[in-house]
Amino acid sequence: MSLDEDFCFPFPRISLRAAETTLIVQQVWLLGTRDVKRAIKRQHKPNARTASLVSTCQALRKYRYWPLRKRKALAKNNILKNYAQRMAGKLTCDDLAMLSLLAWHFDSKMVPLPRRLLIFFADPYKQFDTVCRSIHLSYTKMYGPDTLANFEGRLRKLLGLLE
Repeated sequence: MSLDEDFCFPFPRISLRAAETTLIVQQVWLLGTRDVKRAIKRQHKPNARTASLVSTCQALRKYRYWPLRKRKALAKNNILKNYAQRMAGKLTCDDLAMLSLLAWHFDSKMVPLPRRLLIFFADPYKQFDTVCRSIHLSYTKMYGPDTLANFEGRLRKLLGLLE
């Protein structure tokens, strides 16, 4: 399934870009970690496009995700966009809805790669309970009743899957 299919969502197709944004943000955060930096240095020399992507993610992390110019460039990066589309095809409609709500929680205007969402991925469990309660309310308004405990478990599993 691609993000352009709208048969399983109770909100407009254009809004599904939020799920793609969350998937890209998660990858930007991951590529900015020291572990990735060390692994790339130890294992192989990546091609120029990959090296540039990792370098940009590393720089963004170093500056606490402030440079909007870098976030805009990464939001348009084909490697990241292709990853998000492939990953979205493996996720359920519920998963994509939760990822959309997660992005909206941090930035309803959907600026390219919201800074607060990037910071969330740095330590998701630090603010997980608050974020989970907030998006659970929105989720149940769209999809009907679901216990907070059940929703929390599914969201934890989803975030763990993305790591």
